[in-house]
Amino acid sequence: MGALCASYGASIFFRRWAATVIDFILMIFLTGAVVYVNDRFGEQVAGPVAAGLFAGILCYYLLLEGFTGYTLGKFALRIRAVDPAGRPPGFVKSLLRTLLRVVDTNPLLLGGIPAGICVLTSREKQRLGDIAAKTFVVKVKDLDPEARGNQGLMIGIFSVIAAIALASAIASIFSLFSNISKPETFLSRDQQFQITAPSSWRSDSTLNDEADISISNDFGVKYFMVLSEKKDDFDSGVTLQDYLQIVEENYAVEMSEGPIQPPQETSVNGFPAIAFSFKQEAEDGIEVAYMVTVVETGTHFHQLHAWTLASKYDGVKEELQGIMQSFQEVQQ
Repeated sequence: MGALCASYGASIFFRRWAATVIDFILMIFLTGAVVYVNDRFGEQVAGPVAAGLFAGILCYYLLLEGFTGYTLGKFALRIRAVDPAGRPPGFVKSLLRTLLRVVDTNPLLLGGIPAGICVLTSREKQRLGDIAAKTFVVKVKDLDPEARGNQGLMIGIFSVIAAIALASAIASIFSLFSNISKPETFLSRDQQFQITAPSSWRSDSTLNDEADISISNDFGVKYFMVLSEKKDDFDSGVTLQDYLQIVEENYAVEMSEGPIQPPQETSVNGFPAIAFSFKQEAEDGIEVAYMVTVVETGTHFHQLHAWTLASKYDGVKEELQGIMQSFQEVQQ
């Protein structure tokens, strides 16, 4: 086998490299099962699944390659790991090959560079694991038909493995997209009120020190905050219209260019509310669009503030309104 491998040119390196990439992609797909299980059933179930996956990967190289000479990548690229007699490596040799994969073909450690250098520079095109185990990787066409193994059985085994990996990848992608679209709840400081927003939003305490809830989506240049005030802090008889005037006075300068939408009575989750919006040029010359809604609950008046770039306003208006409409009292 050594003489045969010595006759190979660089093509065997590229086949081995491509086979390694295929096997690595397979492992990534299989880890999708852990992502899916963790999302659906939690860490307590995902832990054993991850342990089972690790055992499966170990068996994939240790047993499957050891007793057949193939991995999915090798089978696809028509190469096979063999001992000096042309037979599959067996358990002991495969164990050495598998352990040394951590060093020479680990894409997360050195990117498989040690294996690549070794295959390109060694006379018999061996990586470190091959040298230690005294094994070789040969082209299947150079083996006698009886030494190539049961090809039909191999097709069946690798078809099942590929199907499981593909299903795991699809499940993980589904879980990731589900999490992206899953709304997240943000509570006020006193835990009495809440809003929900897409998971791309995050708490942001830098918006206003007095805000009861403040969130932002920096990538989308979108910001939202809630300011709540107890009714007991105002004179008795103050109405929502009176509170609106107080808020408008705070925005008097900013609203000098005129509103996008003048104050309109509406409701937020059954609570009476008044909403208005306007655009204003900031100090740096950038035009900003503001959306403000004042809400009256049993014990509080609330200001719901949202703002973004004026150029983005039409595209995110519906999202900001959705966050405003999510405002509600926390169910005790």
